[in-house]
Amino acid sequence: MIRSATPAANPLPSAWRRLLSGGLAVLLLAGLLAGAGTPVLAASAAPAAAVAAPAAGGAAPAAAPVVVDEATVQQLEALVGTLENQDARTQLVTQLRNLITAQRGLAQAKEAEGESALPQTLGARALAFLAARMDVVSRQLVQVANVFSDLPGALSWVQRQAQDDTARDRWVQIAIQLAMILGIGAVAARGIAWLLSRPRHAMAARRVDSTLLRIPMLLGRAVLELAPILGFIVVAYTILSVTEPAPRVRLVALAVVNATVITQALLILVRMMFAPDAPNLRMVHTSEAGAKRCYIWSRRLIAVAVYGYFLAEGAYVLGLPLGAYGALLKLLGVVIAAMLIALILQNRVGVADWMRGNPLSGDGDPLATARREAEGQGAVLRTARRRFAEIWHVLAILYVVVTLGVWVLNVYGGFEFLARGTAVTVVAVVVARLLVGGLNRTLRRGLTMNRELAGNLPQLHTRAFHYLPIVQRIGKIIIWLVALGAALNGWGIDTLGMVETNAGRRIVGSAISIGLLLAGAIVAWEVVSALIEHFLRATDRNGTRIERSARMRTLLPLLRNAFLILLVTMVSLITLSELGVNIAPLLAGAGVVGLAIGFGSQTLVKDIITGLFILFEDTVSVGDAVDVGGGHSGTVEAISIRSIRLRDGSGAVHSVPFSAVTTVKNMSKDFSVTLFNITVSNREDPDRIIAALKETGAEVQAQPQFAADILNPLEVLGVDKLSDTGINILAQFKTRPTRQWGVTREFNRLLKKKFDELGISMPTQSMQLVVGQNPHDRALAEALSQGS
Repeated sequence: MIRSATPAANPLPSAWRRLLSGGLAVLLLAGLLAGAGTPVLAASAAPAAAVAAPAAGGAAPAAAPVVVDEATVQQLEALVGTLENQDARTQLVTQLRNLITAQRGLAQAKEAEGESALPQTLGARALAFLAARMDVVSRQLVQVANVFSDLPGALSWVQRQAQDDTARDRWVQIAIQLAMILGIGAVAARGIAWLLSRPRHAMAARRVDSTLLRIPMLLGRAVLELAPILGFIVVAYTILSVTEPAPRVRLVALAVVNATVITQALLILVRMMFAPDAPNLRMVHTSEAGAKRCYIWSRRLIAVAVYGYFLAEGAYVLGLPLGAYGALLKLLGVVIAAMLIALILQNRVGVADWMRGNPLSGDGDPLATARREAEGQGAVLRTARRRFAEIWHVLAILYVVVTLGVWVLNVYGGFEFLARGTAVTVVAVVVARLLVGGLNRTLRRGLTMNRELAGNLPQLHTRAFHYLPIVQRIGKIIIWLVALGAALNGWGIDTLGMVETNAGRRIVGSAISIGLLLAGAIVAWEVVSALIEHFLRATDRNGTRIERSARMRTLLPLLRNAFLILLVTMVSLITLSELGVNIAPLLAGAGVVGLAIGFGSQTLVKDIITGLFILFEDTVSVGDAVDVGGGHSGTVEAISIRSIRLRDGSGAVHSVPFSAVTTVKNMSKDFSVTLFNITVSNREDPDRIIAALKETGAEVQAQPQFAADILNPLEVLGVDKLSDTGINILAQFKTRPTRQWGVTREFNRLLKKKFDELGISMPTQSMQLVVGQNPHDRALAEALSQGS
């Protein structure tokens, strides 16, 4: 039977929304509204039109809904008849469209009313925002309270278990089963462990220095430790098969057995990592106390988590209400969170001290940290580590609390999000830590070059060690940046998408190009510099230094400087181009500036051009004794592209521009000649003098300090001149460049001794005075004889 209800003063939009949500339900309800046929639809058309008009004006009176007691066969037949009638079907469609129009008008009116009610001032908006946040927080607190509101149900369940005779009998059976399984299983496990104790202790006592060799040893110990667990499993399932307990008793016993097996298996993994009883196989670098502390806390957390979960499952099997079961799991999460917070606070100081060391470099050595601080290395990272060491426990506790909140509030996808972010972060940090350690070891081993290579290029080997800290630091920065990007990606920040954008690709590509360019330029410079130094400082098989030509000693350093200028210029221009700077104006400006400098400094250009020709022609080299005119003479100390620097015998330095050099007198080009002009008395025998000269020359050449400097024996050219003062005899030595003066002084010393030994006299200047016989001449002679 169909009854018509009087419309209320307010509309019923929820009923209409339900009406519009399903097509078949709408047609069925519309048919029921039609009643027995067309007359009812016609009678309801007027209210439908009345609904549409007020909806446009802002009011929304609803059409009278129809309450259906039960769907009879007559009503269904009336609905079919309405759908089959063309006019009735048209009226039904019109009514439904009016309903849709009314619903849209109502939604627009509510939206307009909501927008007009929004606060307009900044303070009002701030208050509205705070009110909304407080409302969210309050709802979450209520939700937390509702989670633990079912805990009294667990107490009620315990009371019922204690009062029910059947439940008590079941608990007695469970206790018997667990006593048998745990007792006999523990004895079997202990027996197997005792049998395998000798190989376990032998593996623990064996010293293994390589990390790769420790892994198979740890896996072997893990296999030996799995044997007692397998024995426990066999005993447990054998007892359950023999006793055949009730299904619930069996499920509870299996829960305890599974908890025990999982706990022991996880503890094997913990012992593989920390090895509290086998320091020789320990994978983590920590002290004995630290390893034991980590193992104890891991055992506590694993036992509470695993046994707590399986005991809650067993209680649920025994009839624990679902709400109380969920509350127990949430309470278990609170207990684990409290234990983690206690662990964090207990190790706050130790972890902070470790963080203040060198965790990023892989050693954590306080002495190494102090040495790096004294050298001023890693100031930024050191400061960041110290700041993080001061607040790490706060961040860790906050993370634990947030994870607990997600677990308790059942945030959709929140726990999976935290687990994924945490796992990715841990993996990224561990992999980055391993890569940093591998980078340090690789660089150290790579720079330990073999003796042959180090002997051939000792300069390159020495320079490579200077770049070791720079390469290590750059490598660490790159590794940790990649690890940071991976960690952020795990927390939902699409760092990979940022890199794949046009700007990201541009930045990464430019950074890689600039890095490769700088690395290539540095390698090229160091190789060229090392080759030049090796060529200039080469030695023979006996260790004697090979003396290169002065031209090589002058040109090669200049070429090295020119190569450096070329590298710096090219690297600077390419770097600016990669950074997006248009270098065409810079090149044009450089050309204009160069032209202006060329016109304004013609003397400088003349200096450079003259100097280049002098160098290319090998006219002057470093170490030559030259005279460049203008009173400038001495030994060449340095040659630049513009000037030449001389040092004379008195120690004065002359800096002469090449434009002022008109002639060059080089007194040490390829070889030197020292010429001796020896004058003896006219009474001496020339052949005797020449023999004495040759003997003296042989004595000089026989001396070790002068033997290498004299290229040829003394060459006596013969009697050069006869004069009233004596006989002039010429002789010469051919010596190495700039060595003639020392040979000359030694030859003169020995020649004086030789002449004295042979009684050879050298002419001396004398004056013969002839005095007349008159008194005046005699007086003058007497005065001269007295020295007056």
